[in-house]
Amino acid sequence: MSAKCCSCGIADQLVAGKLWCLKYKFEISDVTAEEKSNCYYFIEPQVEDGVTLTAAQTLMLKECELASRRMRGPV
Repeated sequence: MSAKCCSCGIADQLVAGKLWCLKYKFEISDVTAEEKSNCYYFIEPQVEDGVTLTAAQTLMLKECELASRRMRGPV
């Protein structure tokens, strides 16, 4: 499995020990991880006050970050 998907902050841990991508809504396996090796939404797990944020919280942070990038440019 791609190390990038395994260490992504938006990969949610399922009951069976498998990973689920919250953004693209698929179970992460060796095949799908290879396809998403250059994922635009990759983000390291975020820690705030010693507590790791949930995958949903991390996804919201990444979406806000990407949205703020789109707002930059000539006025």
